[in-house]
Amino acid sequence: MIVSLVISGLVAVSLLGSMLIGLVTLRLAAPDAATGTLVIAGAGIVLTWWIGSIVVSADDSLAPERFALLPVTARSLLPGLVVAGVTTIGGIGTSCALLLMLVGWSVQPLAIVSAVILIPLALATCVLGARVVSGLLASWLAGRRMRDLVVIGGTLLLACSGLLINLLMRAIAGVDGPIAVLPVLADAAGWTPPGAVFGVSASLASGDFAAAVLRLLIALATAAVLWFAARALLAARLVAPIQGRGGGRIRSGGMLDRMLPATPTGAIAARTLRYSRRDPRHVINIVMLLVLPVLLIGMSLMNGRDGGFSSASILIPAISAVMIGTMVQMTLAYDNDAIALHIHAGVPGGADRAGRLLGLGVIAVPLLVVVCVAASLLAGRPDLLPASLGVTLGLGAAAAGAGIWVGAFLPGRAPAPEASPFGRGSSGGAQSLLGLLIIGPVSLVIGGPAFGFAIAAIWTPWLGWVSLALGLILGAGAVWAGVVLGGRVLDRRWPEVLAEVSSES
Repeated sequence: MIVSLVISGLVAVSLLGSMLIGLVTLRLAAPDAATGTLVIAGAGIVLTWWIGSIVVSADDSLAPERFALLPVTARSLLPGLVVAGVTTIGGIGTSCALLLMLVGWSVQPLAIVSAVILIPLALATCVLGARVVSGLLASWLAGRRMRDLVVIGGTLLLACSGLLINLLMRAIAGVDGPIAVLPVLADAAGWTPPGAVFGVSASLASGDFAAAVLRLLIALATAAVLWFAARALLAARLVAPIQGRGGGRIRSGGMLDRMLPATPTGAIAARTLRYSRRDPRHVINIVMLLVLPVLLIGMSLMNGRDGGFSSASILIPAISAVMIGTMVQMTLAYDNDAIALHIHAGVPGGADRAGRLLGLGVIAVPLLVVVCVAASLLAGRPDLLPASLGVTLGLGAAAAGAGIWVGAFLPGRAPAPEASPFGRGSSGGAQSLLGLLIIGPVSLVIGGPAFGFAIAAIWTPWLGWVSLALGLILGAGAVWAGVVLGGRVLDRRWPEVLAEVSSES
């Protein structure tokens, strides 16, 4: 928790530093546009609080259910919850951001005075709105499927944030006279509940006192409505706590499960497939396997000098393939103390290693093939498909073989089952970093020939078939070696692995 606090604080400081530079530049270079920009930015901050509460509420240490057995009322508890929200890293960062915004409001004395006075109201709007949104959706988020969906959606949004910002900047740049659109957007935002508190200062800066009074009434009414709504939702949950629900009825295996061999390897592969669609930690890995090349391809398309797609971009899917090494390395850590079932059942180490690779391969290989086909078609070079497949499957198999071997003695750390995928252990710990230092070079050495011929195929396309052959042969050898060597290590280290992946320290 201390490490997370420090990292969050450093991120907040860096964002505030960038914000200060932008505000000073705006104040000096375009003072007329400063107030409109601040209204839009302020409304964005409030909406971030409200929308972000959906993700945070999944693991809320101050959830009303934690106070249900205590002799407290919503009337006495809500002020403390609001103050607690303001004193989090997000609350402190927002307070600092509102103070920094005074640089922009300094274009007019009344505007800066009103902005200072309205800072508490803006903070209350953020915190109360977040509690109301999370309270309204609490019953919906109590279901495990919905919680998992929110986490996955938040991860995708975070992963795509760079591309989305790039698209937004291009859209703004493509508008005829973007500066002329700013006042219209700012004026509209100043009349909305999230932006009214900032619209007051903007109206005073322009000398429109009537609009300032009306916007102040909207801001006060918004805070009042949010206060009473938050208190009502809190009172209801104190006497009728919302209980978390599971993921629904467990169904029998499907056709894919029945197609797998009736052996320990097949059983472990079937379980891996189930986890890949039920456990958000595994789902996020699979989704990122597909999203990462899409993001890179999208950035390549947007940043291309002639708007085209470079032939070298057929190598992009290989970046996702290398991720497989870290994914398979941490499969034991994802099981946590449930790995004891394998020990008690006497599962051979080789069967464990082969089953996990088979389960992941059923999903990962088709995804990588689809991405390779898409990259080749977008590049206008279908003749380079064998090269793209060769380097992607070759590096992916090499990384999988290295990862399944390394995972036997460096299983890493992972968040506990049903915990937040971004909680403790989400980065894998020191073992994951050390494993990456081993998996990376080994993958490049084994997949190097396929990678080299894939590059050469850009000028001599028939070499792509050589890359594909080498990738399949060397990759298959790496997978076989990883299963055999990793299985031998596991047979000797099952108790130590159980202690490492289930440890709370």
